[in-house]
Amino acid sequence: MPILEDPASKAQGESEAGSKGAFYIIKPGDQPEILTHIELDGRCFGTPVAYSGKVYVQTTQKLYCFGKAGNNPGLPAPAEDKPWPAPGPATQLQVIPSEVLLHPGEKANFRVRTLDASGFVVEELKDVKQVKWASFVPPTAKVKSTMKGAFNENGELVAAPDKVLSAGAFEASFNGLKGYMRGRVMPNLPVQQNFDAITLGETNLVEGVAFAYPALPWIGARFKFEVRERDGNKCLVKTIDNKFFQRATVFIGTPEMKGYTLEADVMSDGNRRKMSEVGLINQRYAIVLKGNDQKIEVNSNLERLRQTVDFKWQPNVWYHLKSRVDIAADGAGVVRAKAWKKGEPEPEAWTIEVPHKTAHQQGSPGLFGFSPQDMRVYIDNINVSAN
Repeated sequence: MPILEDPASKAQGESEAGSKGAFYIIKPGDQPEILTHIELDGRCFGTPVAYSGKVYVQTTQKLYCFGKAGNNPGLPAPAEDKPWPAPGPATQLQVIPSEVLLHPGEKANFRVRTLDASGFVVEELKDVKQVKWASFVPPTAKVKSTMKGAFNENGELVAAPDKVLSAGAFEASFNGLKGYMRGRVMPNLPVQQNFDAITLGETNLVEGVAFAYPALPWIGARFKFEVRERDGNKCLVKTIDNKFFQRATVFIGTPEMKGYTLEADVMSDGNRRKMSEVGLINQRYAIVLKGNDQKIEVNSNLERLRQTVDFKWQPNVWYHLKSRVDIAADGAGVVRAKAWKKGEPEPEAWTIEVPHKTAHQQGSPGLFGFSPQDMRVYIDNINVSAN
């Protein structure tokens, strides 16, 4: 029975012990016996794979194979090659890529292929200028949204120069066939959102409360957050009706972003004994106000990097949370964050500063909420600016 152990998974923060993994061969039984124990170069993230009498182990540095050389008895005969089926009549269009992410004014090029009913390629169009494009809103869409952009005479999708969020789909038509793609336009820095201009046009059937869906270009927001009114002010509110979405991360930018300061107003429901957690995602680091622990935490994948300091905060009170990540020339970085009561002067010192030897070099800004025990969290006045 092969067993893998990654010592780094047991440690919090950066650790040199995480450079090697341990591999065991254990004889099962009432009193299991360790037959072999060796160290492997690199960290082990996967499980061993057994095939043809051998055991394969992948680490971050090498691929190991344990067993005798050559094929082993009992290996099944290779499957007989069958000819690839010939495609049938074309019934649909395939647009490649099927999804794009653009900044204002950017362009995207596409390939278009015809497919049969089984999805086999019939042919690729040599000239995409033959394709006609039209903005498309699926009839089942809860959010009736269109992308701010249009196709030009060369078959390129050009995002509008407007510095606003937008998302939507386009329908491609050719010789009676149709295909679809969708896209998002994400503005460059600075990015600001206070939700004041959003119309609360939906009604929660369970609570009878007016709400609006979050911005469609944001990744992972719908069903996990809603725009609602709290104390006469519109803000982003964590949903609590579906327990699968108690913990939610939403990305509001693009994955290549770096060198930015992310800040927002945050608040938690609760009382002096029970609160939720709310925070920001800055360049792949989570900066979280933890209610029950009364701490502010910086983490990356929880076990790779995780540090906290005490921070006393109260339920039903707005706080301002601010974060930035500074990267040095050697790849090391420091994650900095501070929090204070909204309306009070910003403190000069950072509440927490966490060094990271192998820092994340980039990552989308995002939002985090964890609402156990039906206690909502609230986020407002989001601002992303260049350092």
